[in-house]
Amino acid sequence: MTPGERRFGRRLESHLEDDYLCWYDVPVGPNRVHPDFIVFHPRRGLLVLEVKDWKLDSIQSIDRASVTLLTPKGLRRAVNPLEQARQNVFSVIQLFEGDPVLTVGEREHYQGRLLFPWGYGLVLANISRDVFQSTDLGQVLQPSMVICRDEITGAARELCSQRCR
Repeated sequence: MTPGERRFGRRLESHLEDDYLCWYDVPVGPNRVHPDFIVFHPRRGLLVLEVKDWKLDSIQSIDRASVTLLTPKGLRRAVNPLEQARQNVFSVIQLFEGDPVLTVGEREHYQGRLLFPWGYGLVLANISRDVFQSTDLGQVLQPSMVICRDEITGAARELCSQRCR
């Protein structure tokens, strides 16, 4: 667990109401993807989050598919974390859709689909909203799907609720 994941996990634990379920780094689906966090509320829905501890100067380039990071071992290419979260939420949805209790019943227009809304997002644990907005990251990472460092310290409950609607 990275420091940013730990800090975000503590915020979730201390701010979410008792009727939320939260899983950290659990294998999901046939490909056994590991979302950083899965947050679920029966009425508000499902939110899958990837947490990155990146500092702004470590992001060398980013596009919709990938990111190139400067690490102590040199340049490293990785999947764009928002795309990673998107792929992970579909694995979770596929798993949840296997449970008839969680899906729309027979003879209804959305038969087999989840009964609740779902979403995905990215937590940038070391980049503030002001810094994020002062860069061109918002052209690749949709700002409404990003939780920044200074927003982690706010009420996690509201952040999750807003993104699940």
